[in-house]
Amino acid sequence: MDDFDSETSKRNPVFCALVNAPLDLDREDLGHPAHPGLWERLVGDRRPVDQRGLHCPDCRAARGARAWMYVFERQGLRIAAHHNPHRRPSGGSDVREAYRERYVRAAESAGHTAEVGVVDADGRRRTDVLVTGAGGQRYGFEPQLSYLSAETARSRDAAARADGITAVWHTVDPRSPLIDEVHWTRTDDLPAAAVRAERDLLVRGGVRALTLELCDRMPTPCPTRRQGSCGRRHARWGPRPRQFDDLVRDIAAGSCVPLTVRAGRGVHRFWSSVEDREAFLDSGGTLARADEADASAAGAAAAAGAADRSSAPHRSAGSGARPHSRRDSRCVVDRRDRTDWAERRHRRFAALPARDSGEAIWVAEPAAAPARIPRPEIAPVRGGVCSAGHGPACGRGARLYPGGWFCEEHRPGAARA
Repeated sequence: MDDFDSETSKRNPVFCALVNAPLDLDREDLGHPAHPGLWERLVGDRRPVDQRGLHCPDCRAARGARAWMYVFERQGLRIAAHHNPHRRPSGGSDVREAYRERYVRAAESAGHTAEVGVVDADGRRRTDVLVTGAGGQRYGFEPQLSYLSAETARSRDAAARADGITAVWHTVDPRSPLIDEVHWTRTDDLPAAAVRAERDLLVRGGVRALTLELCDRMPTPCPTRRQGSCGRRHARWGPRPRQFDDLVRDIAAGSCVPLTVRAGRGVHRFWSSVEDREAFLDSGGTLARADEADASAAGAAAAAGAADRSSAPHRSAGSGARPHSRRDSRCVVDRRDRTDWAERRHRRFAALPARDSGEAIWVAEPAAAPARIPRPEIAPVRGGVCSAGHGPACGRGARLYPGGWFCEEHRPGAARA
């Protein structure tokens, strides 16, 4: 974008070849009431910029050449921007665009509608790919390849939820801060060509399957008692790799749903099948409420931030250290811009711990139905009464033998018919 993005009193004029006239961006109908829905049509045009028919009349008058433009909306303000054909997109934007294309292709292959770059009515929130699935439910697929703080992810997720959109966040790094802060998925870090290719793309994280494990057979102590075995079943949410396109279609169809589960002191967010969710609830499992989970996550993040600040060395005013000025920061940014995008992202994530460990999640609360196999009752031993037989004891008169009281029929060594 150009320097005029911050201007509000005067904006660049734009000529539209579709109506063969300039556009008035301050009017709802752009000054052309004979073309209803013109703004939505121009914003939704996904063709290359030089094919959209928008150019700058001032540049045409000054240089005699067309300077192509594109339009967008920010905070309710309609803006026309010049297109720089010599600007190369960064590696991150190219991969992100590849994911957008794949989301659209997967959703439309199942009969769902998909829109790219949808801006809300206030112009404050933009959805990368908005898919309208079964029952009119809307899903916002958000490929987040660069660093995004947990607080920002939760804020944007809550804003989408308030607008009736279920956000599906995606990352390529197991150390991304958004993992378990929002409902997420993860694939390998692949180039744009591999994402666009017509081949399987495996989702390695963010999707789980339920298993009810018998406590007696678990390799670890009972997660409820912290020792021994309780004889019941416990919910185990294990990783379930899925094919990328299949997962997109299942989410849009409503057969794969977001779950928020509290395990110990942590809150985990992931995707699972409707059948596993119902089995978990039927077995006595509980799901964390969205507001409760958000408050818990925010509190944990604040505590972690306070700990980091307290452990950081304090810099006094007389230490001789001088904070970077705005000019210094600009120089640092300029040097980083010359660095490869993938290298910059790797440096940003390198110091973070892995959040997607690939381990199963155990829920300590046991299932409602007991799983212990009932043992047969043992009849009490009484003198002079035969205690032999399967199930109820024989009950006839008996003599004492080394193995107990038995009648003539059941005595040791007696022939059986």
